[in-house]
Formats: sequence, structure tokens, C-alpha cells
Amino acid sequence: MVTIITGKINSNKTSTMIAHHRKLGCGDGFVSVKNMVGDTVHSYDAMQLSTEKKQVLIKRDIFYDNDFTVACSIGPYLFSEETLFYIHKQVEAMVHANEPYVFLDEVGVLELESKGFDLSIKTVLKSNSQLVMAVREDLVEQLIRHYKIVNYTILVAK
Repeated sequence: MVTIITGKINSNKTSTMIAHHRKLGCGDGFVSVKNMVGDTVHSYDAMQLSTEKKQVLIKRDIFYDNDFTVACSIGPYLFSEETLFYIHKQVEAMVHANEPYVFLDEVGVLELESKGFDLSIKTVLKSNSQLVMAVREDLVEQLIRHYKIVNYTILVAK
């Protein structure tokens, strides 16, 4: 079973995911925490739900200062290879530990291109853990087809 938390851009998908994690009272995973400089997005930190430990996942190109290896990009946003690797290793450990739920935030275009969290999603889908992912509403159907997801529930962000 997969739970898809969805909504438009800036519709509280991350907050809804954190609330869903708290409601379930179990599971682990990562949410993306937006960092702003004035009205401009500076970066996003990946925050592990169980520890609240954060590390830079995405940085806007105008703020990038060669502080990580770029794994991929989408628009002006550069993704840290080291953080994506760390997240995947943590997801593997969660699945190995039989976490009942694994949470991944901001799943979208990169995953449709087999980048970003793609390997982590495939790892969870092949396991006994249930995937909970946040997806923009305009990408939900594409991602369901891409990953051949049959059993899923949709939660609309509040």
C-alpha cells in the first residue's frame, strides 16, 4: 500500500506529511524543509523525521558555492549527491529494520526521469514497508503509472 499526500505547490504537503507521521506514531523518512533569503528560496534541507537531523539536499544555483557534488538539477535547483546517497542508505536501513512506513517528500519530475529518490522508492516498493510520499497533484497519475502502483490512498494536503 502506498499513501500519496498531494496538493498544489505551497499547499502544506510537507506539514501534512509531518502530521500524518505523528498521527501514525511510527515509521521514519525524510521531509524537505524550505530555507528562504527574503522572498527567494535559498535551499531545502532533508530532515529525518525520527531524529530531526537536517542536511542540505537542494540549493538554488545563485547560492551554490561548490559545497557539495551536484547529482542532478531541475530548473535553478541543484541536488546534493552526498545527501541523496545518505537518504538512500537510511531508507535501506529502514526497510531492513522493517519500519512499517517510509516517508519521502517532494517526489516528482526527477523520479519520473529515474533520478532523485527513484532508487529509494523502488527499494520501499519491493519491501514490506509502506511508502508515504508527497507529490504535486499534477504529477500523481504519472507517478502511479511510472511505478506501477496499484494499491494506494490519496490524502489531500490541508
